[in-house]
Amino acid sequence: MGQKRKRDVNGVPAASSSPATSPSLTTADSLSKLALSSTSFQIIAGSYDRVLHGLRVTIPSNDTSSSSSKPSATFTPLFLFTAHASSIRCLAVSPPSDADGTASNKRTLATSSPDTKINLYHLHTRTNLGTLAPPSASPTTSLVFPSKSTLISTDEAGYIHIFRTRDWSLLSSLHCPAPKPRPGAILQSGGVNALAVHPSGKLALSVSRGERAVRMWNLMTGRKAGVLVFPRSIPRLITGLGDGIKVTWRPGGKEGYAVMFERGVVLFGVDSEVRGKIVTTPVTKVHNIKFLEVEINNETQEVCFVATEDGRVVVYSIPKEGETKKADEEGKEEEGEEDEIKPFVIDTITPPSSDKSRIKDFDILPHPSADQKSKYFLTTANSEGIIRVYTLDFANIHIKGGAQPKKQKVEKDPESKNDDSETDGVQIQTTGFAQMAGEYSTDRRITCLTTAELDESAVGIVKDGQDEDLDDSESDSEEEDDDKYKDKDGVEDEDDEEEEWGGIEE
Repeated sequence: MGQKRKRDVNGVPAASSSPATSPSLTTADSLSKLALSSTSFQIIAGSYDRVLHGLRVTIPSNDTSSSSSKPSATFTPLFLFTAHASSIRCLAVSPPSDADGTASNKRTLATSSPDTKINLYHLHTRTNLGTLAPPSASPTTSLVFPSKSTLISTDEAGYIHIFRTRDWSLLSSLHCPAPKPRPGAILQSGGVNALAVHPSGKLALSVSRGERAVRMWNLMTGRKAGVLVFPRSIPRLITGLGDGIKVTWRPGGKEGYAVMFERGVVLFGVDSEVRGKIVTTPVTKVHNIKFLEVEINNETQEVCFVATEDGRVVVYSIPKEGETKKADEEGKEEEGEEDEIKPFVIDTITPPSSDKSRIKDFDILPHPSADQKSKYFLTTANSEGIIRVYTLDFANIHIKGGAQPKKQKVEKDPESKNDDSETDGVQIQTTGFAQMAGEYSTDRRITCLTTAELDESAVGIVKDGQDEDLDDSESDSEEEDDDKYKDKDGVEDEDDEEEEWGGIEE
């Protein structure tokens, strides 16, 4: 009989005595070279077919720097399974860092559907952490992780539920009252459409169905702080049915917030006054918006990404209020014209083919390298189930002239299809700004999408047995904030529900 191979304490065959010929070292060396020559992240997408997709995207480094390179992104399936009893409506991933700023691989994925349940998964080990059942027993409309210690969900019954991630206990439930029916109008339930938490974690904004207003919540006390009815000055062309579809804070929360309507976006300042409007050309429905604060021409600028019904992602630059006023004075603004911010188009990102399927959702992820701060990855998903990844480099954007001269000249990539070149703005050069790195067809109707950094140690993990418990050390710093979301007397004051608020004080 042959001699048995020696095994270590973990049952793994012992390595060869010659390091130079060790297969394990060769594999590790290959993986390290691959990591240096490429960038990887993961995409999570939900679909109408109840299926949850997980993809790993690997983009060679030359794709993020060379304007002449062809799309060569590699898509590798990570997981594919039926997550809910009905279509997946929304999902969210917890932040990548702990409260002290250190990176952590204990990230949680939350998904929901009209089956009234919220499923939780460990994104690192890809295991099921369990299911949350909000007490309202109503379909969830949105999920938000304002921090690693808190998960907030909204539902069609008008409730905002705040959960503590350490033990997934319910801290508080806030209720948005149903809107009063108007004469001749159909009574609506008043479900919450979207929620946005301020970067400080102390305030939140919500928009509801049929309410035509923004509600402000004090998360320190768990009470309503006020309501702002949308002003009549907003054109019906933008509002459509009048409901706010999504609300989001502008970068840092210092400039105010924005509300997305059916056919446009309205910018509000910290005093809750209208500061500007965004309407695409040609006018079409808007499905999602995201804000970024980036460096353009060595200056920090606010940009807004708008996904449209006809398959475009339009990138707008939002000038500062002082720059707008100065440009108006130089251009001798006509009397009676409103003094508002006038966002102008930087570029319009469209697929290379004549695909005009609506963009159901998109997400933006910064480049993981510290010396590539100007680069981002844009991931879009359309109604046909096609996921596309673009590399964005804001260093390739050059803006010349004043803040907003009366005429605009746009120099763009010959392959780009920009229909918004007639908008007011500045002389812009965008050659090499947005390049498609690759696309992947899921063959399913995608409803929601998000992206996250990829932990290389998690690739290929298939774990059996019990779910992994959360580290108790994470919760030590969270216990002090456990009561900040709780109502002092447990009873909401209905008399204050129509109290107007004059803005957000720092």
